[in-house]
Amino acid sequence: MAAMQAAPATHKPLREWILSAVTRYHDRECLVLPDATLTYGEVDRLANAIANVLLQRGVREGSVVMTFCHNSAALVGTWFACMKIGAVFAPLNAWLSGDPLTHVMFQARGEVLVCDGPLAGVAHASSRDLPALRTMLVAGAMQQSGFASFDDAVAAASTDAPPPPDADPAAPARLMFTSGTTGESKGVLWSRNAEALHAVCYGDELVQTAPGETVYTCLPLFHVTAQGTLLGTLLRGGRTVVDRRFDPLRFWARTRAVDAVFFPYVGTIISTLLSRPARRRDSDNPVRRAMGSATPAGLWEAFERRFDVVLEDVWGQTETASCWTHAGAAGPVPGSVGVPCDRFDARVVGAGGIEALLGEPGELWIRPYEPHVIFEGYTHTGTGTALPDVGADGWYRTGDLLARGIDGALSFHGRLRETIRRRGETIAPVEIEAVVARHPAIRECAAIGVPADDGVEDEILLCVVLNQPHAVTPDSLHARLMGDLPRFMVPRFIRIEADLPRTATTRISRGALRASGRAGAWDARAGRGHHG
Repeated sequence: MAAMQAAPATHKPLREWILSAVTRYHDRECLVLPDATLTYGEVDRLANAIANVLLQRGVREGSVVMTFCHNSAALVGTWFACMKIGAVFAPLNAWLSGDPLTHVMFQARGEVLVCDGPLAGVAHASSRDLPALRTMLVAGAMQQSGFASFDDAVAAASTDAPPPPDADPAAPARLMFTSGTTGESKGVLWSRNAEALHAVCYGDELVQTAPGETVYTCLPLFHVTAQGTLLGTLLRGGRTVVDRRFDPLRFWARTRAVDAVFFPYVGTIISTLLSRPARRRDSDNPVRRAMGSATPAGLWEAFERRFDVVLEDVWGQTETASCWTHAGAAGPVPGSVGVPCDRFDARVVGAGGIEALLGEPGELWIRPYEPHVIFEGYTHTGTGTALPDVGADGWYRTGDLLARGIDGALSFHGRLRETIRRRGETIAPVEIEAVVARHPAIRECAAIGVPADDGVEDEILLCVVLNQPHAVTPDSLHARLMGDLPRFMVPRFIRIEADLPRTATTRISRGALRASGRAGAWDARAGRGHHG
């Protein structure tokens, strides 16, 4: 399954790619953010001013600068400023608070924190005992708030470009934290080379828009999907319209209003949009393509027909940077995440390290053709950076289960940490969820393993959200699944939920579901609610 080796990776830093776009499209509208509309030239001047503010506060090449912001000019400007001076940009999840926020701040070891005004109290409380943090700047802070004003500092700063750092493709550039869908969030460190490749290739392979076209995203900019979308669009001379959050009631109106031809998706955005009542104007929208992950195969074609939008599911991780799958020359295929791009070799490995058979799920291992293409390692509390899970042979074990088709395309089957061990069988939750999602009464679902009574293997808990209250009962759903699934895959426990817990990027938080255990679930063996 080896891909053809690509040409050598570019070592040109991302700041130079951005400067080329600024020079070419200087007066063209670049970003429409919730709090600002900026041309290419204005983005550059804002980044220069913030870079000079950071330098005045002791930030140097290699220093970590954290943001704790919702989608805003402060976040984007600080991000681009870090590139200009060689600082490490660490965007934190703006929905965190308390101990989880303190945890990621401690791992990041940031010297400066830029945060939104409404989040200043939360940030201050969580950062009180951080030894590395010297400065906290608050965007939108009132004079009497007691916090140092980010806006005042930027307004007073020079907009001249600061001296660039030395060229070093291996130097650290970005520190991002995983979504934490299955457990504790981890800090993922990218090099400057990985950062540049991610941006350039995102535009060329995934966004694919033309100069002057508009892309829309409602995903958080502390996540790589929104970051790649913004940068890929910028480098191709386009405009990115960024909202603060996903709003299913206004989504299509927004794409029409801004004339967007593309949007990225994660989590359950596709299923949520499809669950809305159909309208005559559904296909009357400017969007041509959407790219993301986790589209249920049974909903793929229905979404495309209803909204006249081509979907492209892909695979990638924060850890793998620009190493992802994409549709390739054959185009998107429902149920597939496409083929590996040409920056890495790939294997699908079954039990005992043996290559998995065609159609059989196995762990995806990848090996980039050049250094500093995927992440450099994880931040690790107390010991700096832990190396990635790379064997002596250079293969990175992704922890994700994929299967190869006869045409070379891959399909996604979940994560190793999510697999359920039941009656001697290893079950990927997505295999259950794909069948459940076809039920007309089910809006979304998640299957997880919970400890069996013997404490050795797992039982299956299925959590479902209904399109309408009382549209189906647990016992009737169970009876249907007895005919649709192998016996060992039929859930013993079923719980109807008002909604499923999510990470900030709208992915279902299986860790939160697992923490709830069997509480409130219908038990097929007893035929009643389980309260153990």
